[in-house]
Amino acid sequence: MRARHRADLSQRLDGLRQAVETLEALPASAVAAGQARDRAREVLANVGRRRELSAAHTVVALAGTTGSGKSSLLNALTDTELATVGARRPTTSHPSGVIWPGDGVEAHTVRPLLDWLEVDRRHEVTAGPGAWSEAASVSGLVLLDLPDIDSVDPEHRRRAERLAKTVDVLVWVLDPQKYADAVVHAEFLRPMARHAEVTVVLLNQIDRLAEADRAPVLADLKHRLADDGLRRARVLGVSARTGEGLDEVRRTIAELVRKRRAAEARLSADVATVADALDDAYHVDAVPQLPGSAERTLVTALSAAAGVDRVADAVGASFRYRARRRTGWPLVRWLGRFRADPLRRLHLDRSVATEEGQPVLTASSVPAPSPVQKAQVHTALRALGDAAAGDASEPWRSHIRAGATDVGAALPDELDQAVVRTELAGRRDPRWFGLIGVLQWLVFATFLTGALWLGVYALLGYLRIDAPWVPQIGPVPADPPLPAFPAIPWPTALLVGGAVLGILVALLSGLAARLGARRRAARTRAALRRSITATAQSSVLSPLASRVAHARAFAEGIALAQGK
Repeated sequence: MRARHRADLSQRLDGLRQAVETLEALPASAVAAGQARDRAREVLANVGRRRELSAAHTVVALAGTTGSGKSSLLNALTDTELATVGARRPTTSHPSGVIWPGDGVEAHTVRPLLDWLEVDRRHEVTAGPGAWSEAASVSGLVLLDLPDIDSVDPEHRRRAERLAKTVDVLVWVLDPQKYADAVVHAEFLRPMARHAEVTVVLLNQIDRLAEADRAPVLADLKHRLADDGLRRARVLGVSARTGEGLDEVRRTIAELVRKRRAAEARLSADVATVADALDDAYHVDAVPQLPGSAERTLVTALSAAAGVDRVADAVGASFRYRARRRTGWPLVRWLGRFRADPLRRLHLDRSVATEEGQPVLTASSVPAPSPVQKAQVHTALRALGDAAAGDASEPWRSHIRAGATDVGAALPDELDQAVVRTELAGRRDPRWFGLIGVLQWLVFATFLTGALWLGVYALLGYLRIDAPWVPQIGPVPADPPLPAFPAIPWPTALLVGGAVLGILVALLSGLAARLGARRRAARTRAALRRSITATAQSSVLSPLASRVAHARAFAEGIALAQGK
């Protein structure tokens, strides 16, 4: 059983540590510090320290209000006069402890434990007092008498509160007059709702009640404890003056000591209690998986803001522009020099520059997103944040949503860099540009030869010089149903054929360029969308997923610490 408690405590500790570390990893602006976090750190430190100290000792403390009879009860339980009893209040200013060694439990092992508890007044019982049925049954017991928890002296109260948070078993000593005190229940008993296993409540001075009143008063006390969450706590009526009920108290304490699990149970309850407080302060409801539709909507909005369509259209237009310049009819292609390359206007006409293997940061001239596009991006970011937060409550909802919305200011530059870093399709001219260009120059040479030839004949005619014979094609006699073709001089055939063939090649190459431009624009659009998706992943989705993971890690840690 003890091994199960230890394993359970280890798991709870891991869960609480995970929850606290998750909170501490968040920026201070996201999750404000609070008492719950401070108490959680304190519990982690206390649990670690208590587990390092003697596991063979069980520290049982008598706690209660002024006049409840703690000191008298300590004397009665130990059958000694170790505690000072008097009418002056407060009587107990410093905690005092009674130690039962023996049965293999060395006395010196308890010293570091009492030093940590700051208990300086120590009394060792070398032999079992006659009041206890068996000395061995309480071997390893350390019984403390604490200062009054409602002491008028703040230092006394501080000592009592500190020890109440660290001892293994708390025995609350109440009296018939103040057992219903609201301060005791609200500030001490109710916060220990998870400590029922290591909590004993004694109604002292029961001899002052009439026999007929004892059962109703005890029943009322049990009802109030049930309201405090201590339904399973043991409740006993005792009298330090007459000794009534003391044997039952001894048996109860002896049982806790023999099982040697009170310390583990107390620490587990501390961890669960502080986990409850953290859950109340930073509760996380179910955080859903990020829907794919939200991601697609974001990428679509970012693509529009980055000018993906504009760049893709520019790639297609640049391809057609270069095709005209290299494959157009040489007689008119020079007119293209008066137009700028669409990619050059956007400063995207060159491959990504690198230096020592790293891309050199440059900026494009893609127009900035319009107000409508900016609004669409902002809306998409907000929708993404809302989808990621789901039904999470504050402060996690704001923390998760901020992971999506806080990056809006930096996105334009990151999107521009994503465009610049993308290797655009169509930056390199295909081989057929050169082949068609050579063909066009040959055709143009044919056209020019015919023009010069005719020019020579025209000049000879102008000078009234007899021109030599002009070679010709044809005539072709009629061959019904085909008509006859007249003779065509070679210069004319070269001139007209060169012009027609050049224009025809230019038209065909233009058609091929349009088809190629369309394909390159589509590939560019896909490449840019991949780059935008990668930017969205690194700048928005990954940080957002990290915040969602923080929330889930906190919730999982809290659930583990609570023992769920």
